[in-house]
Amino acid sequence: SPVLQSFPRGTMNLDLFTTPRGAAVDALHAATAVYTAEPVVDDLLGRIDWPRADRRLVDPSCGDGVFLGRALELLLLEEPAIRADRLATLLEGWEIHPHAACQARGRIARILVAHGWVPAAASEVADRLVRNRDFLTEGPTSRRFHAIAGNPPYIRFPRVPELLQREYVNSVPRHARADLLHSFLDRCRDVLTDDGEIGFVTADRWLFNANAARLRAVLGERLGIDHLSRLDSASAFYRPKQRSAGTPPRVHPVAVILRQRSPSCIALGERAIYPDAPDSDAGAGATLGDISTIRLAPWLGTPGIFVVSGHVAERLPREALVPCVDTDDIVDGLLSEPRRFAIRTIPTEPPAEAAMLHLDAELYRMAPRGRRTPRWLPPETWHRLDLSHPSLLVPRIARDLRAVRLSPETLPINHNLSIVAAGRASLDEIEAILASERARAWMRRHAPRLENGFFSVTTTLLRRLPVEG
Repeated sequence: SPVLQSFPRGTMNLDLFTTPRGAAVDALHAATAVYTAEPVVDDLLGRIDWPRADRRLVDPSCGDGVFLGRALELLLLEEPAIRADRLATLLEGWEIHPHAACQARGRIARILVAHGWVPAAASEVADRLVRNRDFLTEGPTSRRFHAIAGNPPYIRFPRVPELLQREYVNSVPRHARADLLHSFLDRCRDVLTDDGEIGFVTADRWLFNANAARLRAVLGERLGIDHLSRLDSASAFYRPKQRSAGTPPRVHPVAVILRQRSPSCIALGERAIYPDAPDSDAGAGATLGDISTIRLAPWLGTPGIFVVSGHVAERLPREALVPCVDTDDIVDGLLSEPRRFAIRTIPTEPPAEAAMLHLDAELYRMAPRGRRTPRWLPPETWHRLDLSHPSLLVPRIARDLRAVRLSPETLPINHNLSIVAAGRASLDEIEAILASERARAWMRRHAPRLENGFFSVTTTLLRRLPVEG
């Protein structure tokens, strides 16, 4: 097999192929191994204080060894005649996957040979530098590092193979379990010297997601952000696993340097930090949430049950129907005539006979998460919504901030955003705010990025949108 042939003779770890844990490690590696391009590595290493004197550097998830290799090149420039024992003291890497660890050892050995080392000695030192073990569960407890550099894995904890999840629950604190990246950041804080620094390429979401708020606060007890910059996923990585050739990974990366907190650093705490506007203070002054009501449009479940076409609507009582719209009703920024209708029901009594017959005939198709008791209720009820006034619909996934006006008695659906005036501003004024270049630029700086230039626009984000006057 090509995989087996990629291991040098004598270094094969058959556990990868013969044990449940080996299979779990392989699955984790396949889901998380995106390797960092050398220009990004060089820039990050150039921003930390290493090598110098006896400062020690570790890469806690070294992959194929690109961070270790470039760090080794820098060390050899400072100390061309460095001895093996000293080298092994100053530089080390940890890698859970045996194939990747083997690749990292090969990279280190080749660099040393290119600098005049005997191949056997280079291979021996490479084996000492790269440890094929899990940094989260087997990593150092008493040894501290002055520099921690790398590109740790990012994957939501529920997607980690179950066998490894059980191991991590025993060694990773609760505030660091939402994502494996959180676990590595927390673990690295524990093994960092007081004057140490962390230089990482990470996914951006730990900086602003609510599930990382406690992690940010814990890190911020000691550390602050000394450098933060956005990276281009199309050029920051090479050989991304499980991706089509030439396709960037589904991640929005940043380069971040964490150092002992100081007045010059961006403070880390529960407050969200946005990579494109790290020093912004969204809490100053009035916000859109102060002058309007922003709510999430209801999800009514599998199409064709509580949301019906005009053809089906002709057979149902008109008083039970409300026109409803989704983003596919918006063409070139304009709202088309509604072509679907939502069946209005209330908890206390079943709808008219024709509507109930329709529901009973179709409810078997409802997605499991949408089934309710009593059966005539949609997954998310909306009977209390006041639809007597016009409102604004804002698509929740969009390339730009935009709003379209809905007539009274029109229901937005499918978790798009609905805005109604709250007394402190008219709907015209709110619409003008959302259409302004200032608001659109703010959204692009603060909204989580998705693929292909799209952003995730949430109720929380819109409520924080600053407004003037």
